[in-house]
Amino acid sequence: MPHRLPPPSRTMRAVLLALRAGALSLAVLAGLWAPPYDGGGGPFAVTADPPSGVQRMLDRHDCSTTGFADEVPASALVRSPDGHLRLVAYDRGLFTLARAGSVVAVCLDEPPRRGKR
Repeated sequence: MPHRLPPPSRTMRAVLLALRAGALSLAVLAGLWAPPYDGGGGPFAVTADPPSGVQRMLDRHDCSTTGFADEVPASALVRSPDGHLRLVAYDRGLFTLARAGSVVAVCLDEPPRRGKR
């Protein structure tokens, strides 16, 4: 003889529905409370506003941390391994210095000529 469970009662169905709704509510609230995902770090991670010294350099040299849609950058702001910011020519020194340091932003301002700082 096959053994069958009796159908759940009305109260049991109501309890199961309440548990399911509660679990779904907790999952939604956990998602809302979670901090934004930063992509796992790296150069394109979401960060807070740049420090004031960096922001002044960004403003002074017309720089953008996300790039320019219609214009080709003339220079780049690069942080050397020792922490100093340098404005370098975009087409010449950017990729050489990017390996040793990190690119902070691209800029529309011309870099300083050689021999000048």
